[in-house]
Amino acid sequence: MNHQVHIFQIDRDAKPADRAQAVGGLAVTADIHEDARRAALARLQADGRTVRSLSFLVDGSFAAVVTQPAPSPSPANVRRARAGG
Repeated sequence: MNHQVHIFQIDRDAKPADRAQAVGGLAVTADIHEDARRAALARLQADGRTVRSLSFLVDGSFAAVVTQPAPSPSPANVRRARAGG
């Protein structure tokens, strides 16, 4: 069975009053909701997203609130940190 995942994105440093913005969706295939939840989490994480919440909706679909992962430190910053300054 196909399960639709509605994706909403919010900034990592969002304030409580900030709203997530719809950024698309995806479909996962699974026989039961729990397997669909796991598949959705795995797919979102494989896409490089950090999942803040994943909720079941009444119609059998899911709503996922995601953030982009924190940027990796640049190699120059890593060298400075290791060198102590």
